[in-house]
Amino acid sequence: MQKDDFIGEDGFVDVPRIINEGLRQEVFSGLIPEVYEIRKRDFPYLDNLGRIYLDNAATSQQPNSVLDKMHEIKTKHPRGSNHSKNSEEAKSAQNMFDESRKRLNDFFNAQNYYAVFTSGTTESSNCVATRFPFEKNDLLLITEMEHNSEILTPRKVASRNKANVKYVPTHGKGELDLNYLDRITSKKKDGKVMLNLVHASNFTGIINPVGKIRDIMENNLGDRGFIYLDMAQSAPHIKIDLDDLNVDFAGCSAHKMYGPMGIGALFIRKDRERNVSNCISGGSAIKLVSKSFEVPRGLPERLEPGTQNIEGAYEWKLTMDYLDEIDMERIRKHDKELGKYFVGELDKIDNVEIYGPKEFDNRTPVVSFNIGRVLKKRYDKVARELDKRKISVRDGCFCCHIYTAKQIGLGYVHEARAGLMKLGISDEMMKLPGAVRASFAFYNTIEDAYKAVEAIRDLSENLDNI
Repeated sequence: MQKDDFIGEDGFVDVPRIINEGLRQEVFSGLIPEVYEIRKRDFPYLDNLGRIYLDNAATSQQPNSVLDKMHEIKTKHPRGSNHSKNSEEAKSAQNMFDESRKRLNDFFNAQNYYAVFTSGTTESSNCVATRFPFEKNDLLLITEMEHNSEILTPRKVASRNKANVKYVPTHGKGELDLNYLDRITSKKKDGKVMLNLVHASNFTGIINPVGKIRDIMENNLGDRGFIYLDMAQSAPHIKIDLDDLNVDFAGCSAHKMYGPMGIGALFIRKDRERNVSNCISGGSAIKLVSKSFEVPRGLPERLEPGTQNIEGAYEWKLTMDYLDEIDMERIRKHDKELGKYFVGELDKIDNVEIYGPKEFDNRTPVVSFNIGRVLKKRYDKVARELDKRKISVRDGCFCCHIYTAKQIGLGYVHEARAGLMKLGISDEMMKLPGAVRASFAFYNTIEDAYKAVEAIRDLSENLDNI
């Protein structure tokens, strides 16, 4: 039974009819069947408040069952510092930290990597950027798809060390130009090349072909090529096998994959340890300090100075246990089903422009759009109108200004605006065009997607009132 069997007179899928006839699972077969039980048990506030939360690419909700376990741990056991070593509390803290690190390695199948705890993806990328040994004649490649945190510090550090900085362009619906990557790396006969590569875009949802990209780098550069992979947007939606991807470095955040805020991870391939220096240190990162010398610890500890967020790490460990119980493959199929329906219906609405590919073979359920070209500078009003209807989305440029401007068709204008703002022109006068972004999670339902479509349809038919 197909969705096309339930097209109403208005040309849209009649979701209420599908639900009333008890055919939800038959028509939308990729959905997790027990999603309503999951919501009732672990995310009851969504239904209690009557809100539709579609801002999951910014941050996700946490399951109550994980929070309950952490509450019990925090309220029934004294906490300790693992640096104290020999007390019962210290041993317990160290065991929690060790278990959490092992869980990270197992969840991402990163047995060939050191897993270093950070405050999130931004710190992970900054950690690599500030510690990588950029030298004169090296090359930093940044894709146009990158989050700003993959651009700012890396290019400052690279430029300061006399390395060159170039951008890998996008084309078509926002895909990377791999021919350009091949050409520029094949011409690089000496020096190191670092590629900052986002795994999945937070604007178009495109999942980059890491295997093909790694092969290009290896074939043209051999051991001189390095890849830092930003997994912030891919980790919540697909099962990641880092040993198979075989990138040099990778980072992710817990809060985007249903875990706590303020903690993330940096993965360093074990044979690349020498390429990450120890420029920031502290008590737990050092074996011995004298007036003249210091003896650092090995990885991962030497990149974790000070008292770490042990409770956050363990809460993340419990979250990964929870995700494995649901099954990341089922989550991938659920997300794909919602995304396909949402994009398919938005594509039927007059005045709606969708960015990125409309096919869901290789993308996440992150959908950016505008209602009417004239509203590209009034995306915030669209978001506020949706919020009035209890639908949470995000609007703006999503911390990927270069990519957003290019996808909207204003890449060159964006560069001019940036130059004028640098000279002190009013931010409001130079307000960037942006978009509205709806992003789904495994706890979202087909009803959520349907209500969002209906709200957007209503807005598109009443543009003059926005």
